[in-house]
Amino acid sequence: MKKLTIVEIARMAGVGTTTVSRYFNCGNLKKDTKEKIKEVVDKYNYTPNTFAKALKSTDSKIIGVIVPCLHSYVSSNTLKYIDENLKKNNYETLIMNANFDEEKQLEYIRKLARMNVDGIILLPTTMSKSYEDTIKSIDVPVVLLGQEGEYTYSVEYNDFNAARDLTNFVLASGHRKIAYMGVGEEDIAVGYYRKLGVMRTLENYNLDSKDVFITNFGLENSYRLINENIDRIRENTCLICATDNLAYGAIKALEEHGLSVGDNFSVAAFGDYASSSLLKSPLTTIKFDLKEAAKNTVDMLLKVIKEEETEMKILIGYELKTRKSVVDLNNYNRK
Repeated sequence: MKKLTIVEIARMAGVGTTTVSRYFNCGNLKKDTKEKIKEVVDKYNYTPNTFAKALKSTDSKIIGVIVPCLHSYVSSNTLKYIDENLKKNNYETLIMNANFDEEKQLEYIRKLARMNVDGIILLPTTMSKSYEDTIKSIDVPVVLLGQEGEYTYSVEYNDFNAARDLTNFVLASGHRKIAYMGVGEEDIAVGYYRKLGVMRTLENYNLDSKDVFITNFGLENSYRLINENIDRIRENTCLICATDNLAYGAIKALEEHGLSVGDNFSVAAFGDYASSSLLKSPLTTIKFDLKEAAKNTVDMLLKVIKEEETEMKILIGYELKTRKSVVDLNNYNRK
């Protein structure tokens, strides 16, 4: 009978290969996780290769970080904070830029594993089954930042609650005709949860946004979309955008069509990028703590590497930045 590999045990137990490695190294695991692995190990009389285990014990002191792009505000700042935290812990950062290409991200995960890095931090724009399968197939600890994974350690932003609070603020400001601009739902965090938070909140007020626009990341896309749909946009008093960058392009197009943000039209978004407070009408937006997210991600990964007990998921808080881009219609209508 063919001898099982750690990858096969992980698949049958429904866990990652890192979790199986921790099991054999007596690392801290939840009771039910241990039982799942033990059941497979006992069934197939699996014995780990102690020689291979000894070879793997040599630390490279290098952490691979895979980012979707280098030019975005979120990616570049998150990367800076990750690097700072890794250096504090005497680790070097090896950066892989996937340029929004899922196949490249999957290739880089496998490549970093072959390079014997101590761990991988992944900033995916989506979390498909391909990612889960690839992560399970390698014997290197992986922590996700910004997306959730079924069997993978993750640090996530509370996108749903943030969207709910932002929408509640817009509603409290007297707006009832609200349009939404987002990105594809394959991006679970930005595309799905932010939209869901907005729509559910509107439903709670018995409101239904008829004007939901889906585009790609990038201010040039939101600029073009507003120009193409300006008549529908005019039927609303506020536009909520899934990112500040989308809001920038939208604001430019709106003002070219005579809609003055902060005066006769409102815009709100997510991100609190560096330029958001400097606009003619500073942008009402959600600020996610990128610095705290990076620190938690590095701390979580190092605990997994050291086989110390850690949570599977950490949610990062946010702050609602209320500024002049959202008009208070309660006062406006009294003028």
